[in-house]
Amino acid sequence: MFLIAGQLVEQKDFIKLFANLGYYFGTVLIGLFIHGFIVLPVIYSVFSRTLPFRFMLNMTQAVVTAFGTASR
Repeated sequence: MFLIAGQLVEQKDFIKLFANLGYYFGTVLIGLFIHGFIVLPVIYSVFSRTLPFRFMLNMTQAVVTAFGTASR
């Protein structure tokens, strides 16, 4: 914690720092979206020769339970 705090104290422009963190956050979210909703469904379709939408729809209760209980 103090290593990060030390780096934050040394920063001269907090707006630029938070802008860069925002770009990083956005890039990560876009990458996760592409991976989760494009790459993985295509791989599932290729190997199972079925559409992944029913499979994804059937997983919603498990995903909601996982997020609700903070499971990892």
